[in-house]
Amino acid sequence: MIKVLIVEDDELIGEELTEVFVQWGFEAQAVLTVNAFWETIEDFQPQIIVVDLTLPDGSGADIIREIRVKSDIGIIVISGRSDEIERVACIEMGADDYLVKPFSSREMVARIRQLIYRTGGVRYGEPNRGQLGDSERLGFDGYIFDSQSMSLTAPSGEEVPLTTLEFAVLKTLVSHARQVLSREYLLESVHSADWVGSDRNIDNLVSRIRKKITGQDGRPLVRTVRGAGYMFAVEAEAV
Repeated sequence: MIKVLIVEDDELIGEELTEVFVQWGFEAQAVLTVNAFWETIEDFQPQIIVVDLTLPDGSGADIIREIRVKSDIGIIVISGRSDEIERVACIEMGADDYLVKPFSSREMVARIRQLIYRTGGVRYGEPNRGQLGDSERLGFDGYIFDSQSMSLTAPSGEEVPLTTLEFAVLKTLVSHARQVLSREYLLESVHSADWVGSDRNIDNLVSRIRKKITGQDGRPLVRTVRGAGYMFAVEAEAV
């Protein structure tokens, strides 16, 4: 489930956005101040921050700068100003998008979904994009995934046979463990292998991967997140 943290000093707007996001299947929480934001973010671990620039105890710009140093989560600025200079400044600080009030809820939801696709759904507190993927060997639930030799070793010590496309999809999933990845994102990762497919092809590849790897408790390691995509359900660590 996509998690959104809203920082908006207008309580009514915060409540309205929270209701909209819940209706669209998101998990959302709204806070009114910068201090409340920092008190909330560690426990909530959002994938998206929707932040107003003018807050009673500080500036949304300060939040953007500090978050961008720590995390690759998506940041959307909401503002009553359509000033191009301000918009550009926010993007340069690290914001991903900028919406001028009033805006439609449908547009906001569409931009959040697109941003989740671009970020891979990374949550606050999780490794930034590519941090695990840069490691040649990753371990999870007794398996060893070696990107250099393009091999997957089962807990039994036997090699799990994977096609090139299955390997490419699994590598993306493992590198973004516990993050919800859309079919479009997975498809893009396979495109890098000079292959053009479709969402249906991704479903077939994931189905084949599931038949080849299971958790030690018998549960599938790749889980379907309805309406969003797929998630690798266990942590992966560099080994």
